[in-house]
Amino acid sequence: MRALILHGAGDLRLDDVPDPVAGRGEIVVDVLVALTCATDAKMMRAGAHPALGPLPAPLGHEVAGVVSQLGPGVTGLELGDAVVVANSAPCGGCPECHSGHENLCRHLTYLTGAFAERLRVPAAIVSRNTHALPVGLSPRLGAAAEPLACAVHTAVRCAGPPGRDVLILGGGVQGWMLTRIMAGRGDRVVLLDPHEDRRARAVRAGAVAVHAVPRDEAGVTVLRSLVGDGTGAGLVVEAVGRPDAWRMAVALARPGGDVVLHGGCPAGTHVELPTRALHYSELTLRGSYHHTPGAFREAIGMIARGEVAVGELLHDPIGLADVPDVLRASPGLKHPVMPSGCITSC
Repeated sequence: MRALILHGAGDLRLDDVPDPVAGRGEIVVDVLVALTCATDAKMMRAGAHPALGPLPAPLGHEVAGVVSQLGPGVTGLELGDAVVVANSAPCGGCPECHSGHENLCRHLTYLTGAFAERLRVPAAIVSRNTHALPVGLSPRLGAAAEPLACAVHTAVRCAGPPGRDVLILGGGVQGWMLTRIMAGRGDRVVLLDPHEDRRARAVRAGAVAVHAVPRDEAGVTVLRSLVGDGTGAGLVVEAVGRPDAWRMAVALARPGGDVVLHGGCPAGTHVELPTRALHYSELTLRGSYHHTPGAFREAIGMIARGEVAVGELLHDPIGLADVPDVLRASPGLKHPVMPSGCITSC
């Protein structure tokens, strides 16, 4: 079969590789749709990532397909079932899993390899995080469950009474999804992004106001005066993944406010934060990483119910051979990748 294999930093090749065979508890899925993602681009540039195995390694992690092989011991699935496959599954038995932090499982099983004609799914993911594609739902929309699950998990981390003043930094895929989720539950969302098209998209998703990103401290001060009661936002969610955005998130929170750091910064980076604001304003900072099986199930349901119109994020479909150039030229865009060539029907 054909599969995209990462051989080194920046070296992503379309190779002929052996057909996968399902082992005990595993399945093989014929890939209908895989979506490109900024994380795929990050993996390709760096040649490394916590979710990526040793090189050479397959790439791609947002996927919907059809079960074509069942390994011994698999139950609850049949040949021909349309499924959405998550890119991870927790062990269910470690202290982190028992304390409700399944995304931090010390034995988390990751999966990459969706940019291929077929995908072997590990047993842990088959049993804990493989889901039926809802009847009538397009595979290209179902494949968007993985990025939406990350936003769902962060929304849980932001739990609080509805109607809060929420400031979201970044209007990319994750910022848009967070805007839609939080506006949908009654929060007053203000979004910051330097791009006019992203700001317009956020308004359609429910943002009550949008602004360009402040360029200096004076701009931050002006923006704080425009949010909430004029002293900043009660909840700030950073969805960019750069140290400067983390610092700005802290600067935009009102006294007693919460800052949730959703965007992952590059490996090895560090952030200096103002001690006065953290201490005297009693700000609460928390990180948010990845997703859980519960968040993944909820994401599929939200897409199927039409609560989050993920189709607005999808660009033109492409084939496997197009992926490397797309990841280099437009890493933040989501293109449906059609390994079988079903550009119009999937």
